[in-house]
Amino acid sequence: MLALPLTAAVLLHASPTQMGLLTAMEIVPFVLFSLPSGVWLDRVRKLPVYVIGESMLAVVVATVPLAWWMGWLTMSWLYVVGFVIGTVYTTAGSAAQIVLTQVVARDRLVEAHAKNALATSGAEVAGPGFAGALIKIVGAPLALLVDAVLLLVSAGILRGIVVNEERKPRADAHFWRDLRAGVRFVAGHRLLVSLACAVGVWQMCHHAALVVQILFATRTLGLSEQAVGLSYMGMGAGTVAASVYGNRISQRLGPGRCLTLGFAICGLGWTMLALAPANRFGVAAFALMLLMFSAGAVLVFINFLALRQAVTPSRCSAA
Repeated sequence: MLALPLTAAVLLHASPTQMGLLTAMEIVPFVLFSLPSGVWLDRVRKLPVYVIGESMLAVVVATVPLAWWMGWLTMSWLYVVGFVIGTVYTTAGSAAQIVLTQVVARDRLVEAHAKNALATSGAEVAGPGFAGALIKIVGAPLALLVDAVLLLVSAGILRGIVVNEERKPRADAHFWRDLRAGVRFVAGHRLLVSLACAVGVWQMCHHAALVVQILFATRTLGLSEQAVGLSYMGMGAGTVAASVYGNRISQRLGPGRCLTLGFAICGLGWTMLALAPANRFGVAAFALMLLMFSAGAVLVFINFLALRQAVTPSRCSAA
């Protein structure tokens, strides 16, 4: 979350256009591979894909400090790293969502996603501050090496999960025909189309903010790497709050209204930062925006994923 964009912004002095390209390279795989990977995931066991994805992330992240040591590190290399990360998220990330549905009943998906978000909140509280200190001591590239080691630990933990996945390959299975059938299923379901459009626009706004917020923090507000890390701890606080109360809010308001509330909280945070002055109040606004974004994002995703998975048959869950 921090080391890769800080490597680009601070070490390689990336321009806003280059930061935008870096973000875009992480998004392009979703556009190119989402549909094919969904059909492919229907044909394979999901947990091994998840484990292999974590291992691949460790390898590609570790190439950044290696390239830095060898004097080869450029923005072009970071573009490649971003593209590979996006590709892994497209496949292994989808597999991870399906694995959850294999171990949790569908009527408890909102609760499961909320608890899943809560499980990551401790890392989001402590991680950015630790990352900021680590980056200050050893630099962003070496902080990515720590990321690589932790990803390998994650892959090892995932291998210990037991999932009894029953796959019954259909005799009439055909890759391209199944891909078209998945598209027709989504296109014919108003809820899925509405969710795709709404969350798609929200993702566009989120990635637009990603392009500028590190540059705003380091160049406009003049924050050090450690101060940026401390500010990002606000994301963890927002995740904790939304994870603890998200399921209750969703039960009280309903998943649709809770989803809309998440959009509104994120939008208010971005608007506030856009109007913030370049002084200590701007620093406070930056940390508050991160808190509001993470809280809103949790409310968005625990309801978005639950709604989408609840109406999707298991044979179409990957697509």
